[in-house]
Amino acid sequence: MDCESKIKSIAKSNGWFSISLENSTGFGLEEKHGFEPKVGDLVTLHTVRGSTVRGVDINGSSVFYKTDEQLEQERKEWLENNEKEKQASFVKNKAKMDSDYDGLPAVFRQRIDKFRNANPRFRIDYEGYELFCCMEAVNIANGVKTKEALDDFCKLDYEQQKEIVPELSDGHSGNTFGSACRLAYWYLTKPDNVAKEHGALTPLVGCDAYGCSH
Repeated sequence: MDCESKIKSIAKSNGWFSISLENSTGFGLEEKHGFEPKVGDLVTLHTVRGSTVRGVDINGSSVFYKTDEQLEQERKEWLENNEKEKQASFVKNKAKMDSDYDGLPAVFRQRIDKFRNANPRFRIDYEGYELFCCMEAVNIANGVKTKEALDDFCKLDYEQQKEIVPELSDGHSGNTFGSACRLAYWYLTKPDNVAKEHGALTPLVGCDAYGCSH
């Protein structure tokens, strides 16, 4: 699939050109290719499945083009490096994760146990994310104390929310905050449902991959 547009803006950092196009798409171009892009240059992106860039032409000249074999090799290398990083991160953070788990109320530990038992890779792939949502849910529930107050809390801006829940993290995404609020709701109204609620990342990775069985 090809996409053609002119360069709108360029930012240069750490050996890369971050390029924005006039059609609102963008891509990164490594300096190693030896091409200095300029605003107004005509770019043709050759993509696979609409997202992976396999080739770039600028002003009609090829900057690079990757074969299927090269793309597959890059994919394998990325998977191998990603797995090494995950394993190293787990070893580094395991003691804190264990401590965070031990500090959770029982229904939240039951929730984590459910995912651990269903997915042998849960601790490495997802537990840090899930623990963050669970800990934030407890903080929110302890801060607002009632379902009605939680409803109001969710409508406030961040600074107002921090006044009610000083422990609230500033590292939330929309997904982590939504997950934390759902868990806080169940913790305040029907605690048994904390363990039954879908995993925090299931909207992105799916229930089967997460170990979220119902």
